[in-house]
Amino acid sequence: MIEYLKGSLEIRNMLTHVTNKLLVASLLSATLVLSGCGATTSSDAMNIQIGKKFSLTGHWTGQLVDVKYGIHSINMTLNDGGGAITGTLIAPTHKCLGDDSNMGLGNMYEWNLKISGTATQAAEHSDGDNILTPEQENSNSGTADLETDVISETFPDEAGEEVTIDRQVFFSLSGNSDSLSGRFSGTWIGTDIYCRSGIQGTIAITRG
Repeated sequence: MIEYLKGSLEIRNMLTHVTNKLLVASLLSATLVLSGCGATTSSDAMNIQIGKKFSLTGHWTGQLVDVKYGIHSINMTLNDGGGAITGTLIAPTHKCLGDDSNMGLGNMYEWNLKISGTATQAAEHSDGDNILTPEQENSNSGTADLETDVISETFPDEAGEEVTIDRQVFFSLSGNSDSLSGRFSGTWIGTDIYCRSGIQGTIAITRG
């Protein structure tokens, strides 16, 4: 009886050993298959961004949400020359920033769609950068401060004296080289009274 029990125990141990080996082999095979298929992880995606320079060069599209005028599509084409930004902006259907915003106002108020400003890359050891590693994890993040060209509007006041007011819209954005969001505000020319009394709202754009 004792010999029988010993034999059963040995067989059980042998089966357990074989099962464990098969399990390990299966796990290794699954890992190799995933690697061969080019599977990526969130860690891989993060590594792609590490060391990438914050740059705004490219064509951007998105939405501008105006407190008074609602939601409008917006298009920007920007050039980033070492943090110095130049480019164009238009929100085609917006009362103040759209295609027809200065119709009938004369050539002196024609907007050339130009914007300019600065882009600033996130600093080392700032939010999003691990101070324990040599790489700057947030190098692809930063802020951008943009503004339209100034349009100087001259008109008579109540006393009949000529008054000149500079119209300009400002954009304050933050994010990375692929996605930016923030706020805008300012006064502008246009066919509607709110253009001059002040426009403001939010903006969210992505680079195509």
